[in-house]
Amino acid sequence: MAFARSSNPMVLADFDRCIVAANAPAAVLFDRPAGRLVGIALTALLDHPEDALPPDVWRRRVGNGEMVGRRTIRRPDGSTRDVDFAMRATEIDGRALALAVCLHEGPTEEPDDERDPAPLTARECEVLRLIALGKVSREICEELHIAPDTVRAHVRNAMAKTGARTRAQLIAIALADGVIHIDR
Repeated sequence: MAFARSSNPMVLADFDRCIVAANAPAAVLFDRPAGRLVGIALTALLDHPEDALPPDVWRRRVGNGEMVGRRTIRRPDGSTRDVDFAMRATEIDGRALALAVCLHEGPTEEPDDERDPAPLTARECEVLRLIALGKVSREICEELHIAPDTVRAHVRNAMAKTGARTRAQLIAIALADGVIHIDR
């Protein structure tokens, strides 16, 4: 089975987010024997469990396709690791499960407080606001009368300025920092 042979850390979890299986690389990542990971809630492995998605939102996202993101996990020795992951629903022996795959992991990066990122342009903010409202690139192009490559360029530039790694993280940063507001 690919799960056991993979060099990527992987866990299978039920839809209550409890781990039902973990491969050997996951045991190394979480610094626990694979068997001891079974029964632990995925949220309990996070550095800040309160930042986890609400259960119904998590179930919907995983069940509707692939969910990707970045989380910081805390290991038993107190060290933290940043983990980029992908998660998707699967069925094994008639049981609905979520397969989580670690795509990349590394030590938690300390924020560089001395770096003062360039502010987002008005147009970048406008594009981000429309993304936050659920608009897709085609709709943004039509509304702002710009080309798809221009939308991508604004998103790419905003990600570089904020340090975001995904569009979702970019929107979260922009909303949290008050750079964009959603008034509809």
